[in-house]
Amino acid sequence: MPFSWLQTLLTGRDAQRHGSVDWDAKYGTDTGSSVELDALTIRQDSRRYGERYQASDPRVLADSLKYIGLDPRAHRFVDLGCGKGRMLIVAAELGFKSCVGVEFADELARAAKRNVAASGFDSISIVHGDAGAYAFTDEPFVLYLFNPFSTPIMQRVRDNLLKLKRADYTVIYKNARERHLFDEMATLRYRGSPPPHRGLWGTHVWLPRR
Repeated sequence: MPFSWLQTLLTGRDAQRHGSVDWDAKYGTDTGSSVELDALTIRQDSRRYGERYQASDPRVLADSLKYIGLDPRAHRFVDLGCGKGRMLIVAAELGFKSCVGVEFADELARAAKRNVAASGFDSISIVHGDAGAYAFTDEPFVLYLFNPFSTPIMQRVRDNLLKLKRADYTVIYKNARERHLFDEMATLRYRGSPPPHRGLWGTHVWLPRR
C-alpha cells in the first residue's frame, strides 16, 4: 500500500498534491517542529492527559470556514492547546475579531508569545494555563482543537461549554479522537468534514443546534 494513499485515507490530504510549505518563512516564526511532552515543563496535574505538540496545517481553518460559510469577523477564535501559536496567527490573518490561545507547557507558551509578537498581530493573546480550566465567554466564537488532550480534559472542556447561557459557538476538531463527547452534546449538531480534510484523522465540524 503506497504511503501517500494511506495518508490520504487517514488525513484527507494527498501528500504529493499538497506538499508542505515553509509557512514560518512568512513572518520569521518558529512553529513547525514537533515536541514531545517529556521535553517540556508542565506544572499542571493534567500533564498525563496531554499530547505532543505538532503544528496544524494552516489550510485546515480556511477550508473549514469556507465549508460552513462562516464569517470570522464577527467571531472570537479560541485554540485550546495552542502550542507555538501557528493557528492563532492563521486566524488573525483570516480576520477573526480576536484570538486567544491556551497552552499549559511553559516552553510552548513562551514560544507562542514570541511567534505572535513576530507576526505583528495585536488581536492575539496567550493564556498560560490548563485548557480544562478555561472559562468561555457568552459571545460568538470558534473553538479549535488539534487532538490536544485525552478524555478527562476534553470532558472538562465540554462541561465548560455547557455552562454557557447560549450555544453560539462552532467546534473545529482535527484528529478527533474524543469526538463522541461533542456528538453527544444536545447544544451541537455534527456538520461533517471539509472535503480536503476528510479521513480517520481528518477535521470534523460541529455547529450550534438552532
